[in-house]
Amino acid sequence: MVLASVLCTMALATSATAGPVTLRPPPGRFVPFPMTVHTLPNGLRVATVERRGSGMFALYELVGTGSVDEVEPGHSGFAHFFEHMMFRGTEKFPAAARNQLLNALGADDGGYTTDDFTLYHLQGPAEAFPKIMELEGDRFQNLRYTEDVFKTEAQAVLGEYNKNAADPERQAWEALRDLAFDKHTYEHTTLGFLKDIKAMPGEYKYSQTFFERFYTPDNVILFVVGDVTAAQSLALAREHFGDWKKTRAPTALTAEPVQTAPRERTVDWATPVTPRLMMAWRVPSSAADREATAACLVLETYLFSDSSDLAQELVVTDQTVESLSSWWWPHREPHLFPVSLEVKDDKNAAAVRDRVQRSLDDIAAGKIDPARFEAVKSNVRYSALMELNTADHIAHHLAFMAGHSMEPGALDAVLTAVDKTTAADLQELVRTHFGASQRTTVILRHKGAP
Repeated sequence: MVLASVLCTMALATSATAGPVTLRPPPGRFVPFPMTVHTLPNGLRVATVERRGSGMFALYELVGTGSVDEVEPGHSGFAHFFEHMMFRGTEKFPAAARNQLLNALGADDGGYTTDDFTLYHLQGPAEAFPKIMELEGDRFQNLRYTEDVFKTEAQAVLGEYNKNAADPERQAWEALRDLAFDKHTYEHTTLGFLKDIKAMPGEYKYSQTFFERFYTPDNVILFVVGDVTAAQSLALAREHFGDWKKTRAPTALTAEPVQTAPRERTVDWATPVTPRLMMAWRVPSSAADREATAACLVLETYLFSDSSDLAQELVVTDQTVESLSSWWWPHREPHLFPVSLEVKDDKNAAAVRDRVQRSLDDIAAGKIDPARFEAVKSNVRYSALMELNTADHIAHHLAFMAGHSMEPGALDAVLTAVDKTTAADLQELVRTHFGASQRTTVILRHKGAP
């Protein structure tokens, strides 16, 4: 999960090109590890956290491109699809040779794509780090794959979509996004629209332009954590990434109009299923509004965790709901704050929806339990810090939280903002963005239901 002074420090450090700058924790900083950030002349940033003595390293490569950048009609899902292609090898290290090398080095790799970014990761023994940097520098600059390989991978992506289509929760989420957005690329999930996925096998040439436009040094941050020095990671980045000479293409996004009336849709499910009630409200960009980001993190636990009064009432006392959850995370652009409930009987869905809205309206009116509010803030801060227990976990959390803003220090900035959040901030967030007229609702039920 993430103050003006910290962000200012980060901005100054990451824009420097004369040499590495060690970011010492200022008073009140939460992440307890000094980070060294350096920007190469080509725009590539290298953020190193030294954790000496572990004998291990973690390298997370954050690419500031996700499904939000898929603005051309007919090409949704390409950021995720291209993530698959990034494992197909180069002339120097073909896919089979790459996998053999990783096995020989005792290293693991993987990746995933979100709405706003793509993240690749490698972990292994520290002595393998130099070779891994060579491998990755080559991959990011010299990726090669044939049209036949491309078509095969396109079929794999279609299979992934079909697998997800069998999950009622994912289908409700897909329907919710489609209903909530009319203009913005957040309308579709990371996998994309089905018709675009089916057309992917014929988009070989487009995939090559995607690589040229978005896989550029100024659009990448390398997070290096573990038994590696900042000087070593910087020297290896210069050696293997320094000749990379491209600039990220801009993305012309269309702003989503303000929602002025509630939206609701029923999704019929062919087989018996526990009904899903999924609701969402659009909240501000996390890149533009750190205070709203902090308030959203607090709200997620305050109202929608198992310990909340709302969950106790619906799940334990009334027993009309099986489960209640939210999975909000920061986004580059204004996105949805989702809430999902498994309702025991879909005839109660409207009443449960209204009960959730009343709880939000109470917060908007200032009905906030001070003791619970402070306890939730503490939980948000320290549960995040408790996760920072290995090189891999540290690198992942730093990179994931940087994804919406491409700021290496976003994790600490958000946690600091959470610490400064007041009950009035939470009230203002809910009052401004969580009204009934701003709500989008999807009810998924067995199609035989009345």
